[in-house]
Amino acid sequence: MTAVTLVEAATRAGVTIATAESLTGGGVGEAITAVPGSSVVFVGSVVSYASRIKIELLGLSPQWEAEHGVVNSETACQMAKGVLELMRVDLALSTTGVAGPDSQDNAEVGEVWIGLAR
Repeated sequence: MTAVTLVEAATRAGVTIATAESLTGGGVGEAITAVPGSSVVFVGSVVSYASRIKIELLGLSPQWEAEHGVVNSETACQMAKGVLELMRVDLALSTTGVAGPDSQDNAEVGEVWIGLAR
C-alpha cells in the first residue's frame, strides 16, 4: 500500500492515523504527510530510535526489552499499541528493525518488523 492509498482509504473511512518509528526514522510519517490532504487523517508520529523512548513514551515493557531486545514482532506490536493510546487515534503503524551496518539484538541487517494496532 502506498502512502497515497493509505491516506485516501483513511479519509474515506474517517479513520485517524499515527506512527511509531524506529528503523525508518520518521520516513513513514514523511511519506504520509507528503500526500495532499493527509492532515485530515494523520495525527503525528513518535520517532523512537532509542530504546528508552520506546519504553518511556510508547510503553514497551522494560523487562521485554532487556530479555528480547527491540527487533522482534512483540516490540513492533507494543510500539503500535503505545502510539495508538498516546495519540488517541483509530489506527497505528510501527516499524522496528536493523538498518545496519551492524547487527543488533541478535538480529541481522535487513530484519524488519511492522506493527499495526486499531
